Amino acid sequence: MKVACYFCKKEFTIDFSDSQYLKIKKNPEARYVCKSCNRSMQQEAQQTTGLHPDTIDKYDKFFR
Repeated sequence: MKVACYFCKKEFTIDFSDSQYLKIKKNPEARYVCKSCNRSMQQEAQQTTGLHPDTIDKYDKFFR
């Protein structure tokens, strides 16, 4: 399935192995965020807030 990243607007081809595949298959209007933009936004949020996901929910790491 071809999708465009909501932030960088680059085109990507994703398949069932991508974590966002089912979301987009169920709702074609859903936004796709590429791994690079996702990682960048997470790092920026961590630097801005000083919070790290593991400090918020120590059990969440088991689901990633």
